[in-house]
Amino acid sequence: MNKELKDWTINYVKNRDLTFRKLVKWDEHLSKEYIDFQFKDKVITHHILEQLKDELFERIKGNEYKVIVCLNDELNFKFLIKNWKKLSEIKNLSFVFVNLKINDKWVINPHTHSMIADPESIESGLRTMFDTANGKVAEIKAGKKKTSMFEEGTNSEEDESEEN
Repeated sequence: MNKELKDWTINYVKNRDLTFRKLVKWDEHLSKEYIDFQFKDKVITHHILEQLKDELFERIKGNEYKVIVCLNDELNFKFLIKNWKKLSEIKNLSFVFVNLKINDKWVINPHTHSMIADPESIESGLRTMFDTANGKVAEIKAGKKKTSMFEEGTNSEEDESEEN
């Protein structure tokens, strides 16, 4: 197990719990590359995998709530896309794709995402999240700014008379 990815995962889960304070304890199963996080209401197993492989389907079978923590690299992204249909059928499965170099991540729950996303745009949407966590900023096209009726100095009657 990648020690840096394991440590990142523990810090991530602890920080996410700061508001609700439901985390009771965690048990590291280093030889099997997973950590069980015991919360007051459930156990969430975080599988720490540098590279995603088909064996993950067997690994997660016994866990009701499961999270796969992996590196945000091209091979893992391709695995997600290639196996999207199969992954989206698994309830309570989330992925955390981590970029350790810039301490950034993106999270996806394939089951939920597939229910709300347009099937034709799933890959491009996931690619955007992947690229953003790798430090690539998506360029937003700026359009003409619409004036707001709440901005000071705008008077809709004046604007209409100027247009005529």
